[in-house]
Order: sequence, then C-alpha cells, then structure tokens
Amino acid sequence: MTAERDATGRAMVYPTVSCGAEAVQDSIVVMDLFMATAPEHMPKGDRRVVTVLPPELALNLAQQLTAAAEKVQAARAGKVTAPSGGSSGSPA
Repeated sequence: MTAERDATGRAMVYPTVSCGAEAVQDSIVVMDLFMATAPEHMPKGDRRVVTVLPPELALNLAQQLTAAAEKVQAARAGKVTAPSGGSSGSPA
C-alpha cells in the first residue's frame, strides 16, 4: 500500500473526527473511523475507513491506544499544574 503524500512528499495525516468498534459474529472486530481531509469537512468528516481486526490485534491496538492516551493526558496535566504568571519561577 502506498501512503498518500502532499506536494512536499510528507505523508498525509487526517484528524479522526469520530470512531467506533464492534464485535461481529463473535469472531472479528470491525473498526470504523471518520476523518476530515480539510478544515471545511469538520466536524463530521468526509472520509470513512472501515477495517476488520482479529481479536488479538484489536486488544493489542487497545493497549497501545490506552498507553498513548495516558501519556498525553499526563503531559497535559503537567502543563495545567505548572505555576502560572506572577511568580519569580524560583521554588518557595
């Protein structure tokens, strides 16, 4: 499979605007993603990708997504709890 590329050769990355997953026939997991290929397609999206995953791969993906989301949340929490203006920046 060839990745879509922009004029400079960079891989195209589209924001996912909604997603879902469900078990089908107790044997596979179907993942459904809606993406926006341009700002004017927000918030509904204009591109849909549906993929089928074996349960083992779905669990692996779920673990990776959870770990990544926890890392991002921790980084955001660190930024939120950082001291804001008005202090000299030195410890009290």
